[in-house]
Amino acid sequence: MQRSTLTAIMFMGVFSCAVAARSETIEDVLKQLEPVSLNETALRKLASGFTPYAQNPVLAPVKGSTNDWDGGAIGSMTVVKAGRVYHMYYEAWHAKAWSRVGSDFGHLQIGHAVSLDGVHWAKDPANPVLRNDSTHEWESRGVWDPFVIYENGVFKMWYGGDNGRRCEGGFAISKDGSQFAKKGMIKHLEPHGFEDDHIVYDPHTGEYFMYYYDPVKAPWNGVMKNPLTAPWGLFVARSKNETDFDFKNAQRLAIEGQARPVKYSHVVRDKDKWVMFYGEAVMRGKPSSTGMAFSDDLLHWKKAAFPLINGHDAEVIEIAPNLWFMYYGPYEYFDQPGCDIRLAVYEGKLEDLAKH
Repeated sequence: MQRSTLTAIMFMGVFSCAVAARSETIEDVLKQLEPVSLNETALRKLASGFTPYAQNPVLAPVKGSTNDWDGGAIGSMTVVKAGRVYHMYYEAWHAKAWSRVGSDFGHLQIGHAVSLDGVHWAKDPANPVLRNDSTHEWESRGVWDPFVIYENGVFKMWYGGDNGRRCEGGFAISKDGSQFAKKGMIKHLEPHGFEDDHIVYDPHTGEYFMYYYDPVKAPWNGVMKNPLTAPWGLFVARSKNETDFDFKNAQRLAIEGQARPVKYSHVVRDKDKWVMFYGEAVMRGKPSSTGMAFSDDLLHWKKAAFPLINGHDAEVIEIAPNLWFMYYGPYEYFDQPGCDIRLAVYEGKLEDLAKH
C-alpha cells in the first residue's frame, strides 16, 4: 500500500497544510477542522444567489505531496452528509498524467475528504480510497466519476472504470466512508458508452435511476460540429437494486427549452419536485455553464434557469432549510491541468431562481 498524506487546504489564513502519519484517523482530521468550521448562521452570511465563495477553491490538487497521486487535477465530486460529517469523493489525476493532457486515464483514482461545515475540507489519510486494480481487467487502467449516496448506514458508490479499450461502471460499499469494498462491474447490455453517472433513489417506485452520458449514441464530434442538431447523449436507466440497470431500455432525455445538449446531470428532491442541475456538453477544456431543470416524474424535464453559474459538473446539496451548497469545477477546466473544486452558496427556494 502506498504511503499516504493528509493535506488540509488553507482557508482565510487560519488552517495551514499538514502532513499526517499513517496512524492518523478520520477522527483526528475532524478534530483539526473543529476550530475553523462555521455554524449555520455564519454559513447563511455567505449566501447571495449561487455566488462563488470568496476563498475558492475549497479543495485543490496538491503537487509535491508524498506520491502526487492527486497533484495533476481533481474534479467530478460528489458530497453526502452522514451524521455531523460531510464526505466528498472526487476523481484525481496524478501529476505525471498531464504529459498527455486529458487523455491519460490510467492514472485516475478516487479520493475522499471530510468537513464539518461543507466549507473547510481535509483529505483522508487513507487516500486514494478507491484505486485502479490490475486484478480486475475492466478497471485496470483507471477509476473515476464517483457518485455516492448514504443509505441505511452504508456509503454506496457507483464509479467508472477503464481497461484501455472501453469504459464500464462499478459498485462499491463502505460502512465508514473511507474503506470501500468493491462489489464488481455493472454490466452494460449495449456497449459501451458510460460517462458522468449520477444516481437517485425514488422511494415512491422503489427504483434507482441512473443518469449518464452515452458518447456512443451521441458522438462528441457531432456535438461539437453542430450542437443545435446533434443527438442528445443524456440517458436514464432504471433498476430495482443498485447494480441491475436496464441499459437496453434506457430512455434518452431532453430538457424542454434547453437548446444545447447537456451532461453532468445531478438530480435532487426539493419538496414536491425533482430538480436537475446540468451542464452544457462540451469537449475537454471548453467552457460549460450550469443550469437547472424541474420534473415531476424523473423522466420529463423543463428548463428552469440557465445559467446559474459559469462552471461544470455541479453537485448541489441542501445543508439546512433553504440553504444550498453547489460544488463545481471552474470554467474552461473540464479535464484540464490544475482543475480544482469550488463552492457557491445560495439561500432561498430553488423555484425562486427560476423566477429570476
